[in-house]
Amino acid sequence: MILPIFLPNIGCKYRCKFCNQFEMTGEKIPSLYDLKLLFENFKDHNPEEVAFYGGTFTGIPVEKQIEYLELVKKYFPNVPIRISTRPDEINEEVINILEKYNVKTVELGIQSMYNEVLEASLRGHTVKDNIKAIEELLSKNFVVSAHLMIGLPNDSFEKDFDSLKKLIELNVKFFRIHPTIVFKNTQLEKDFILGKYRPLKIEEAVDICSEQLILAYAKKVKIIRLGYFVPESQKNQIVAGPYHPSFGDLVKAKAIRKLIEKLGIKKVIYPKKFESWFFSYGNKNIKVKRIPSEYDFKFDDYTLPQVSELYLKERKEKYG
Repeated sequence: MILPIFLPNIGCKYRCKFCNQFEMTGEKIPSLYDLKLLFENFKDHNPEEVAFYGGTFTGIPVEKQIEYLELVKKYFPNVPIRISTRPDEINEEVINILEKYNVKTVELGIQSMYNEVLEASLRGHTVKDNIKAIEELLSKNFVVSAHLMIGLPNDSFEKDFDSLKKLIELNVKFFRIHPTIVFKNTQLEKDFILGKYRPLKIEEAVDICSEQLILAYAKKVKIIRLGYFVPESQKNQIVAGPYHPSFGDLVKAKAIRKLIEKLGIKKVIYPKKFESWFFSYGNKNIKVKRIPSEYDFKFDDYTLPQVSELYLKERKEKYG
């Protein structure tokens, strides 16, 4: 069990064009008193991890970071911690603090590996910052989970695919990928209203993410989240964009359909818990023999990574 603590926009020195975490989540920044009450209620539940989501944790003044971390240490002395931050807010001082307080996982807001996309999105950091944070500062002692967004200003299908590819080459093993949604009270909303920004359609977003998912299967890395979770209370804050409550399932079903149809697969064996990937979201009438099992995937005689590699080989021949 992960004990999540959401700190909307805390520590953020920039306001990204797409972001207003208060509107997106309906959350408020908890006080230390609020956290003490939360930890009191959970201290007998043995959480496996305490996670500080949202905002830029390492952008908070150092004294405040230590207050949060000391509080976790007091209630959960041996529980690992996860924090969310930006690539340009990682330095040696930060590393020393994180190591001291048992931070094991760093969720890093990369968003893109293209400077023109980062600049157009008002991110305030560069690809060079992304690489330095991963290669020089975090890779040795932390698990890095990279956040990517598709459909940002100045973005493209190939830039999105290539951003994931570049990060895999940097040995990142975990990812969260979100389609860009236009929320109220953001600069992106103003651009959308003025016709300066066109969000992806749901079909486009699913198509892009399905290619990224196949790449992840082939390279044996994990995409631990596909799409935004938007609380019911905040759905009225969505102005436009490819939001769907089951976005991840749509992507997985599309990826499976691509693998089967592009490679002419005749028979698939799949774990029963993934049955919806093969029968839902447009896959019910797919022409393939489907056999449920308790074990791993098989596509004819290929494993999921193998069939994904074959798909990517054909893709490379098509796109270069």
